[in-house]
Amino acid sequence: MTDETPKSALRKMLEDNKSFSEELPPGQLDSIQYEQNPYITVLTCCDSRVRIRAFLADPHPTDNVFVIRNVGNQLAVTSGSVDYGVRHLKTPLLLILGHTRCGAIKAASTDYRKLSLHLVQELNGLHIPVRGMDPGTDDDVQWLQAVERNVHYQMDLAVQRYAPEIAEGTLAVIGCVYDFANLYKKGIGKTVLLNVNGESNSDVFTKSDLMDDLPADLVDSVLPGSPVPQ
Repeated sequence: MTDETPKSALRKMLEDNKSFSEELPPGQLDSIQYEQNPYITVLTCCDSRVRIRAFLADPHPTDNVFVIRNVGNQLAVTSGSVDYGVRHLKTPLLLILGHTRCGAIKAASTDYRKLSLHLVQELNGLHIPVRGMDPGTDDDVQWLQAVERNVHYQMDLAVQRYAPEIAEGTLAVIGCVYDFANLYKKGIGKTVLLNVNGESNSDVFTKSDLMDDLPADLVDSVLPGSPVPQ
């Protein structure tokens, strides 16, 4: 929990924005005044620990990623926004991005009936992925299993919704987990691939046309060494 007060938080926000604005090179944002051209739509959790900078290697990114956030990276909650990225902006990638130690996944496994109505409604959408998870344990393996099940569940929904685009070859839907805890032992901040266009068997999807010519070391770096059982 933050130690900030409303007053100190406002000051920090204004100071951070002032620094951001002053550090922008002249003309940096000229090209995006009337349009955006992201290469990827990301559906992820609203957890502040999930850093979209993980997909922005450019030192001055402006419009590379179209981001939709909600608790538990759920498709149904914000499907219209995802449609906008996929069908209006026509990004060739849709990333369903879960993350390690997801608080929404943990909360959905508890008795959350006393929370606000709208939060209850959002958490209700996570019942299927968290089935069997014991809310009384901090076991990272069990928690990660539930996070992975949620990614696969949201992938199933997305693959059904965007089946025409996938069939046309204009879209790939990728399911991943952003690992800020290094639970996969691939490195802190690594994004680990779990599912490609509905296929969760890495032996199969790494041989697909989408990935077959990627460098072996790159592929190895994004696959879980010992996948958590689904």
